Amino acid sequence: MNHNEEHELREQLAALLWGGFAPNITLLREFDDAKAGVILDGLHFSAWILLGHIRARHNTFLEFMKHPEKESDLWPEAEWPENHQPQSRKEWDKAIDDYEAELKEMIALVKHPGIPLFERQANGRNFSWAAMTVLHHTGYHIGQLKTIGRQLGVW
Repeated sequence: MNHNEEHELREQLAALLWGGFAPNITLLREFDDAKAGVILDGLHFSAWILLGHIRARHNTFLEFMKHPEKESDLWPEAEWPENHQPQSRKEWDKAIDDYEAELKEMIALVKHPGIPLFERQANGRNFSWAAMTVLHHTGYHIGQLKTIGRQLGVW
């Protein structure tokens, strides 16, 4: 892969991590915090629980990208927050702000030309795999969040 191709790949990964044509942060900020704790029949999660789960998994991969020398389990038991709703609008907004900061940090790492996207790390994985895994995982759960929001009349 030449320099231009690698740059283009980094830019594409960064755009998709942000959410592509439907930025994740925008969707989260549009979600009514008063409805963020509602668990619809047949589900075991609310929008608040999904946000906490997305962040926990995202942080596992972010830590790997920041500290690849550690032998870390990149797919530990799923973390699901025990409380199903934010205590206030302030708590909801802070969780979104924190997720946005964490997402920007990961995007900066992906875009940095000095970060070896394809080099195998101590755990046998590379950063491009980590970024694509985050894309897949977050996209899956953002889709669930969007569906919950539609059912609750958020959109």
